[in-house]
Amino acid sequence: MRIHFTEVDLGRTRLASRIDHMWEVVNAVQLLQHREGGLYFDGWRRRVRQEAFAEPRLQRLLHTLLPIAPHAEYFPDFLTPAGEFDDLDDALDAVVSVPKPRLRAEMALLGGESAPLRAIAGGGAPALRGLRAALGGFYRAAVQPRLAVVEAARHADLARRLHTLGHDGVEAVLTGIAPGAVWEPPVLRLPYVVDSDLLLAGRGLRLVPCYFSLQRPVALADPALPPTLTFPLDPTTRLLAPEHRPGDHLGALVGTTRAAILRLAMDGCSSRELIRRTGVAPATVTHHTTILRDAGMIATHRDGTVASHHITPLGLQLLHRSG
Repeated sequence: MRIHFTEVDLGRTRLASRIDHMWEVVNAVQLLQHREGGLYFDGWRRRVRQEAFAEPRLQRLLHTLLPIAPHAEYFPDFLTPAGEFDDLDDALDAVVSVPKPRLRAEMALLGGESAPLRAIAGGGAPALRGLRAALGGFYRAAVQPRLAVVEAARHADLARRLHTLGHDGVEAVLTGIAPGAVWEPPVLRLPYVVDSDLLLAGRGLRLVPCYFSLQRPVALADPALPPTLTFPLDPTTRLLAPEHRPGDHLGALVGTTRAAILRLAMDGCSSRELIRRTGVAPATVTHHTTILRDAGMIATHRDGTVASHHITPLGLQLLHRSG
């Protein structure tokens, strides 16, 4: 895939700052249809399938969702509405508010002939209510129980990419999206399922790191829609996201203040912000950040008088191993 940038587009390229509920739902539905990424997802798949076997309602949800979000080159764009939504309900409302002509056109590209797909394509209120209920029900059954892990991995991934953006620029962020990504100004070349071109034409590009995404980036099929590119999280941040948090073992190991600073550094945090959020004196924050930096747990970068602290891979490992 070739994404064509202008200078304006580079300035308007941005990283999504919060979870995109619908992209995570669609990716999660697709993960249930193959066996790839077993290191990360076999345990999750096993739990979801066991619950589906025991719970007829979850079986019905999957019966609705698997045909409309297949593990294939195409699924309808309206399932992943553009923009950032404050909560799941707002995102679900955007899905079922798609204009009827667009709904029919995108469902026609899907090519399914089953009765549920025909009903959704027809745009009737009962079918759309059923789709909304299926998407929301699947999120609550399969995604929400893992949300703490998803958010921990996303925050760590976002901190790394923001660090890259601040120190190496947007071009380094773009080439770090996927193995094989190549920046040949003004074009970003990416491994993709089909040969295609995306002309941003001054609209910018929204970059969405996704926990349940695997293999390669995915863009909306319709190039006329607001340009969006989703891509898998960095494998290291996915692996280091803790499955459980039984207690504050980290606080017992390094002290509560240093543990708090290390966790805050996952998102990147200035010294002033650390002082405000930990409630300790400036000299105390300086003391603790120096110790963490000397131990290789955080990296500190200065821009004039502002010091910004970011967690390192070693710090992430400590967080993971301490629960």
